[in-house]
Amino acid sequence: MARVVIPAALRNLCGGSQELDVPAATVEELLRAVDARCPGFYARVVEDGRLRPELAFAVDGEIVPLALHDAIGPAAEVTIVPALGGG
Repeated sequence: MARVVIPAALRNLCGGSQELDVPAATVEELLRAVDARCPGFYARVVEDGRLRPELAFAVDGEIVPLALHDAIGPAAEVTIVPALGGG
């Protein structure tokens, strides 16, 4: 199962969980599996069929550009990283 690290801003949707293990072969399957356990999650990370641009995704510790159809390994750790504001 893939592990998803939930950012603090979205943990309220997941009952405070910091991590979830879900079965998934693609980014979309991963996000839909999280949404099945945390209703509203998918809508917060996907917009118009694409990952929201204000979020970054790290797979196994490396930030990578992803699309919903991209494959992930069965034991991947996917961390969702919100953009940091500043100036």
